[in-house]
Amino acid sequence: MRKYSSIMAVLLALTAPSTSHAWWDAGHMRIAAIAYQNLTPTAKTESSRLLMLNPKYREWASAVPAKPDGTPGDVEQYVFIRASVWADDIKTYKEYRDATGNHDTATSPDAARNIGYADKLIHDYWHYKDIPFSTDGSQWPPQDPVNAETQIALFKAALPASAGKSDDVRSYDLSWLIHLVGDVHQPLHSTAYFSEALRKKWTEQGKPDVGDRGGNEITVVPADGKAVKLHFFWDGTFGGYSTPQGAIADNRTDKIPAPADAPAKELNPARWLEQSHELALQFAYAAPVALDTPQPVPLTREYESNARKVAEAQLSLAGYRLANMLNEAFK
Repeated sequence: MRKYSSIMAVLLALTAPSTSHAWWDAGHMRIAAIAYQNLTPTAKTESSRLLMLNPKYREWASAVPAKPDGTPGDVEQYVFIRASVWADDIKTYKEYRDATGNHDTATSPDAARNIGYADKLIHDYWHYKDIPFSTDGSQWPPQDPVNAETQIALFKAALPASAGKSDDVRSYDLSWLIHLVGDVHQPLHSTAYFSEALRKKWTEQGKPDVGDRGGNEITVVPADGKAVKLHFFWDGTFGGYSTPQGAIADNRTDKIPAPADAPAKELNPARWLEQSHELALQFAYAAPVALDTPQPVPLTREYESNARKVAEAQLSLAGYRLANMLNEAFK
């Protein structure tokens, strides 16, 4: 398995506890804020032009607060950061449809389509790639053919003007990319654990074997004493709801170090997912998280501290990689 020494060096350097509250609103917005700060002027201009085509643009732009001195706020920065959670927001929009009764699955004919904002499917399976693993020799079924890796590659290729795609499609793809680049840096968006016990559970329920669904079948108890799913714990490492201003302020307060140049310039989503998968095995499934043992599992201070360090390193890396991807696409 590939080792990422430079990434781990950044991780280990993050020893001070953070005061911010990853992959819910707070994490996605902070990643977008880091990316925006590192965009070239050309990439900022083109990103802003394309995001004006997002159906929510007027709503976002009208919500930009004035600066403390009373001057107008930065609409372009605000919209870019706010767009980072649009792909999650659509799950609540009436005009969008989920998988129930609409055949919106990773194997459906429309799973990998790229038609712009006319697409009213939620495409939940675009948010992750479950790279399987087992500790008891269990086998797993074929994995989804359409996932975060396939869609990031598709959208990335469509962004340059030379690709010949319409601005509607390019805007839609940009809105998704700002979100998905963050998603695949969450270790449990890259991983699914399979075991005989889980296979038996799904069989008894008459359902296909999907393993632990990236930690969603493992219950843990963090320091606050509230039992949650392991995936839930990692998704909420930096808290839940946030605002673009909050994301900018948190990044400034925490002073998260920039990643090393080489990993920041790695733009292959397959490599990103390999690295996230490795971090999941090393940290998300680390002791005291015990597979196929009585739950819930109380988390230790060491586990939670390591999770925060991993999350902060991944947050920084995702921000810089997103910026580098857009700088390359819009150069």
